[in-house]
Amino acid sequence: MGRLFAVSDVHGYGLLLERLLARAGYDPRADRLYLLGDYVNKGPDSAGTLELAHRLCGDGAVALQGNNERKWLHGTVPDGWETERYRRWIANMPLWAEHGRFLFVHAGLRPGVPLREQTPEDLTEIREPFFQGPALPGRIVVFGHTSTSRFGIPPDAVWVGAGKLGIDTGAGHGHYLIN
Repeated sequence: MGRLFAVSDVHGYGLLLERLLARAGYDPRADRLYLLGDYVNKGPDSAGTLELAHRLCGDGAVALQGNNERKWLHGTVPDGWETERYRRWIANMPLWAEHGRFLFVHAGLRPGVPLREQTPEDLTEIREPFFQGPALPGRIVVFGHTSTSRFGIPPDAVWVGAGKLGIDTGAGHGHYLIN
């Protein structure tokens, strides 16, 4: 097994994701990639970013639903899209993934609720109750959804908390996917 990668909140900036993976020397035959949601909205190319995520999944990556994909499932997809194809793919995305001691989610977990009893809204929209809640024993929760600048650190930095890693470095707010 090679390296473990996690990327969140690309928000229509698929070109930045491609650059990041190239710069990191990502090799889908050896490395493992988790995409933590919010591929769409805010940026210039939501369709292209979804297509890139789909292609990466074809090479072994795991793509999770984010709150923006859930909005599309329950709302309107922009005109000119292959609506049913995207809806089916997004609807079948998992809400979390596990790799060893790492638990990947879009937004976080509701404290005190077992993983299998978390609601989709908890996993894709939660903020403060998760940040302020206790760590999961023996686990590291890797999440996006909340730009790390909201934690009072530079927007291109990763937030580190007790048993938690916040990796939304602000592409949807004009920042970067990595520093």
